[in-house]
Amino acid sequence: MDAVPPHLAYRVRSLVAALPAKGTALDAALIERLAQLEHDGEPWFGAEPALAEVGLWMTEAKHAVELRRRGCAWLAMFPTVETVRRLAAIAGDSNTPPPVREQAIVALGDRELRAKHPATQWSQAAVQLADEALVKLAETAARTGAASDALPIAMRHVQWEGAFATFARAPARWGAALECYASPALARVLLVCLEDIPAIHRVRVVRLVAATLGEEAVPMLLARAPRAPEVDKLEMLLLVVALAGERAIGTLEDALRGQPNADLVRARAKWHLQRRGVVPTVQALRVARATAVIAPAERERLCGLAADDLAAAVKFGRYAEPFYYTLWAHLVRLARDPARARELVAAHPDSQRIVGELYVAELARRGRIGQLVAAARTLRLEDIGAMHLAIWGRPLAALELAATARHHTPELVYARALACYRAGRVDLAQRVLADPPAVAVVDDSATPAFPGPNEQWLVARAPEARPALVALAGGLDVIAANAKPAPFDAEPDATSLEPLVSLARRVDRALAGATVYVAGELEYMVKTALAERVAKAGARLVGGPFPGTDFYVRGAACPPAVIAELERHGARPLGEDEL
Repeated sequence: MDAVPPHLAYRVRSLVAALPAKGTALDAALIERLAQLEHDGEPWFGAEPALAEVGLWMTEAKHAVELRRRGCAWLAMFPTVETVRRLAAIAGDSNTPPPVREQAIVALGDRELRAKHPATQWSQAAVQLADEALVKLAETAARTGAASDALPIAMRHVQWEGAFATFARAPARWGAALECYASPALARVLLVCLEDIPAIHRVRVVRLVAATLGEEAVPMLLARAPRAPEVDKLEMLLLVVALAGERAIGTLEDALRGQPNADLVRARAKWHLQRRGVVPTVQALRVARATAVIAPAERERLCGLAADDLAAAVKFGRYAEPFYYTLWAHLVRLARDPARARELVAAHPDSQRIVGELYVAELARRGRIGQLVAAARTLRLEDIGAMHLAIWGRPLAALELAATARHHTPELVYARALACYRAGRVDLAQRVLADPPAVAVVDDSATPAFPGPNEQWLVARAPEARPALVALAGGLDVIAANAKPAPFDAEPDATSLEPLVSLARRVDRALAGATVYVAGELEYMVKTALAERVAKAGARLVGGPFPGTDFYVRGAACPPAVIAELERHGARPLGEDEL
């Protein structure tokens, strides 16, 4: 697993060794470990195709239902012909347990990159196989009446005549699957059967028809608009303006008489007149639903344009379906544009959870200190926020925010070192660098010194993933070179020096008032003597690794993972000489 960070490779090996091999059910702890590994590994595993073997093994029929379901989710990170064949076989087998079948269907339709490794890309052969499998499932469902929550959403990703023919035979049944792809023949059927489409899907279908047929749809939309519900009627008339231009304005104005939101509707009509023929939501969704099919070289540009389309449409009214905001957020992440992240969060604050790091970076660049601190604390990105505050010339605010961070990360050390440097405490910055972040565990031996094998791998192989690690490896000169001047209209820096004083106490390793935890086992007499010495130094021994524990003493039978977790939470080893 050379293409995967050593820490993740170690976790894969240890987890696979712990998984039951004979169909035994997974306990809750193992399920949580597997789910966390898939989440943490998603940005990396796609670089190592051999890891698909793990998913193929997990999906074997001999295993427990939850392990097979997780295996289907694992295979979604490796969209090859082989994995698609396995998923299709699972989904098409009538004996497959429903949870496993549903997850296999999700994976067959998963053409979105989201947080997967940039090297992830569906080949045309894999796409064709998956499309055929999904259409076959759809035809079976239509014939037998079988229900599937996952199938209609998976079918939204399919761009194939076979799927369009299935939809055309029963448009009302497949309303949830109709979104951004259609053939002209299907669009014409949808236009005729528009009243049969469930109301919840009708606006989306009308937009799809308009985007597919263009001006051909205008006469039928005008004919149907007077009989349509008010929301559908306005949407149809706005789309007629988008397709036919100024000659349709009169009809729209007639419908707007007495409407409370008439000015907003007119603003949208003006937007359409300036961009005739464009249906922005459909145009954006065609990119969003295929980000893992698009060539990597084109993704960033196309995702940025698609995000702009969704941003333009939301100016005239909120999206009724939440998935628009989720897709918009992933488009912004793939476009890697902090300014677009700020625009998204302004329209939909909950999207911070997806674009949080970009949003925090943009707030720092604009000098919005209060908003940044609030966002960083909400998202638990105090270390990232402090780093950007230090970079953009607000060192005291950076130290205040850093004092609330939950984990001792490379970003936190970077933030503190740069903030001290910019506050005129070069001596303190150098001592901060002598208190390095936790080292990721890569095997069962003793925890190595910083930078460990995982950190060295990231610096050498993926410097863009953790720029703070690269800066720490370069030392204070490299860290200081990253500093940028604060924007002219930035909010003022914090005024309290308390975070600077607290940090000085930390790096001085003062024991007075500190807490000490024994990690592992010590003999009774040794532990009693240690407690006496700790008390004499003005510290106290604690019975557990509570948040804020200052130091630890390593005893016997203490796994490296425990030490790594202690150091990640800011605890430092206590040497014999310090007592």
